[in-house]
Amino acid sequence: MGTNNGNGTQRPKLDPELNQEVRVRLLKDKPYTSENSVGRYWLYSVQNVDTGEELAFFAPPEIHQIIEEQKLGKGSEFLIKKVALQNGKKSGSKLELSLVSAPPPLLDRMSSTGDSMKDTMAQCLKDAVELTKQIEGVPWRSEDIQKVGVALFIARTK
Repeated sequence: MGTNNGNGTQRPKLDPELNQEVRVRLLKDKPYTSENSVGRYWLYSVQNVDTGEELAFFAPPEIHQIIEEQKLGKGSEFLIKKVALQNGKKSGSKLELSLVSAPPPLLDRMSSTGDSMKDTMAQCLKDAVELTKQIEGVPWRSEDIQKVGVALFIARTK
């Protein structure tokens, strides 16, 4: 069973087999949070790094807590592994999380390269002007150049 991803289609639920590791990447900074008859839940949008498939990940409280404490956000990658759990005669399973990578905050990425937001935006606009000059036969308006510059800025600062 999957969950609706907003466009009417269902995303499969991330549910690894026992002792199987799945490498996933967060697709959003925050989970969808709600409550039902079982209790509170955190629904994360993730992507299986190996297959590219988008999945719905219902994080148990302990995994959600790790994600929050580590300040993991969009682009962060981690391994989810289902391991066996024995409690007396009862057997079950639990999920474990191992961090693979977390993207640095945007301001850290910008300052580590020596750029500021203003410099990056200026370079994106210059590149947009150059790009539009290279494509002949198209009547470019200033709004078009601005849109190309903003698209470049978003892509470079993501």
